[in-house]
Amino acid sequence: MDGELIPAEFAPGSVVGGKYRVDDVIGDGGLGVVLKAWHQQLDQPVAIKVVKPDAVSRPGVVERFLREARLAARIKNEHAVKVYDVDAAESGVPYMVMEYLEGRDLEQIVTETPLNVHVAIDYVLQVIEAVAEAHAAGIVHRDLKPANLFLARRPGSTSIVKVLDFGISKITSADADQRKRLTRHDERVGTPAFMSPEQLQAAPDVDARADVWALGVVLYELITGKLPFDGLDVPELCAAVLTKPPIPLSAVHADVPPELEEVIARCLQKDRAKRYQNVAELAQDLAQIYEGESPSRVRNITRVIGEAGQKIRPPTPFPGTIELASLQPPAVAPAAEDRVQAVYSDEAGTAVVELEFRSIDAAYEHATKLGANVVRCDVYDEFEGVRGRLRVTYVRSLETGHWVPQLP
Repeated sequence: MDGELIPAEFAPGSVVGGKYRVDDVIGDGGLGVVLKAWHQQLDQPVAIKVVKPDAVSRPGVVERFLREARLAARIKNEHAVKVYDVDAAESGVPYMVMEYLEGRDLEQIVTETPLNVHVAIDYVLQVIEAVAEAHAAGIVHRDLKPANLFLARRPGSTSIVKVLDFGISKITSADADQRKRLTRHDERVGTPAFMSPEQLQAAPDVDARADVWALGVVLYELITGKLPFDGLDVPELCAAVLTKPPIPLSAVHADVPPELEEVIARCLQKDRAKRYQNVAELAQDLAQIYEGESPSRVRNITRVIGEAGQKIRPPTPFPGTIELASLQPPAVAPAAEDRVQAVYSDEAGTAVVELEFRSIDAAYEHATKLGANVVRCDVYDEFEGVRGRLRVTYVRSLETGHWVPQLP
């Protein structure tokens, strides 16, 4: 790799901090480079993010880099990339050590082919889990886009979506005024195609509803492979975001549920007072369209947002959808977990084992630990030992080994 991209002390073969052996360059962004390295003491791979040599001297770059590390370290949710260490090389160039992820970002995936509606919703709900924790901590991401959402492989061939890059996040908590302002009020930050109108107008009070807008654009693109606003260049695109309605979802994907079109349209309201006021409200409505693992996941999201003191409006009463009032955060005690019965089957359709769990998540996790002969998991409601309605079916992909959710 060209030496201009990375400082000399981070060249492949170098040992950083006395314990991280640099192996290769695996990512190249505008200001930074991501390296694959080996933690020699723990004997495991890690990723190291370092500022490019020509960017170190730019005003605010180092401060922004360190802020990203601090903010990312505050988000403990499993759907946010983990930061293990932050330090500086002898030359003074800062670096952060993160978990090493294998897989691809969602931009790479959707460029090849749009996602199934329910897979896309599942991925976005995973993203919302991390974003909810960030918002509860007073952190607005401001650059949510498929390229910053990474589908990582876990042991056992399962997958998980991870939120990356808190480099331009904004702190909105009460102590923000005491922090050094690293972004001028007139500086537009983010990726134009995913930026809300208030971001494009460089509003000084950008809040969590900007991330709600971005999630709407992300979901639209994951499902259609297209963007809801069109433009031949950046100025034309920005003008469309500011002045035109989004291209209707049904105009580019005829088979989407009308409820989903309504959800995305609400995310993309130019007046942020008309959007979902927090990601918990968005998650509740998405859960009505795709159940899957949603009930337990949405309960966690609403708990986090509710405990942060935000009011969460009831789910939208879509015609014919399930009742999700129980997903509202409780006033005192946490909501009871599901009681579900999971039936695991082989390729012949023969039940291998039937087990009871306290949540769909637990049933799914157990499926990922079973042998390759188990290829199907049907999860049912369970009432006092009696099997109820089918909630969700997971099927092991023969190509990837991943467990893929399917609606009944």
